[in-house]
Amino acid sequence: TSISIPNSVTSIGNYVFNSCYSLTSISIPNSVTSIGNYAFNTCSSLTFISIPNSATSIGDSAFRACYSLTSISILNSVTNIGNYAFSTCYSLTSISIPNSVTSIGTNAFYRCYAILEYKIYATTPPTLADINAFTDINSICKIYVPDASLAAYKTATNWSYYADYIYPMSDMDK
Repeated sequence: TSISIPNSVTSIGNYVFNSCYSLTSISIPNSVTSIGNYAFNTCSSLTFISIPNSATSIGDSAFRACYSLTSISILNSVTNIGNYAFSTCYSLTSISIPNSVTSIGTNAFYRCYAILEYKIYATTPPTLADINAFTDINSICKIYVPDASLAAYKTATNWSYYADYIYPMSDMDK
C-alpha cells in the first residue's frame, strides 16, 4: 500500500507501478528526474502524489486512471506533461501548473470532471499538442492564467478552443 523510493533512484521507468491497485501513497525522492510512461497508470487507490523538484518530465499516461487521486503537487522543474498524463483522474479538484511547463500533451487532463480550476503560472502559454488537452472539461471550470498573459492564452494555438474558460488570476478569489 505504501512505497518509499530510495535516494539512489534517478528515474521511475515505464510501467514500473502500473496497475498497483492497492498503492495509496508513495514517496518520490528529489533524486528522481523523470517519471516514465504508464509509471502509475491505474493505481486506483493512490490519493496524493508530490512530483519532486528534480523531475523535469511527466510521461505519457503516468497517472492515468488514478481514480482516487485528489491532489497533486507539480513543482517548478517540470517542463513537459505527457499525453494522457492525468486523464480520467476523476477525483482531482484543482491543479497548479508551474511556470516551468512549456508543453502539455494530448488529453493530458481528459475526463478530469471534478477539476473546477486550473492555475497555470507560465507567462507564455505552454504548447498544447492539440485541442484535446482538456477534453470533457467541467462546464463551470476556470483556467486561471497570469493577468498580463490573458490575451495571449485566449488567442494561442489550441488554447483559443478554451477561451471561454480562461480568466485572469486576479479573478481567483472573487
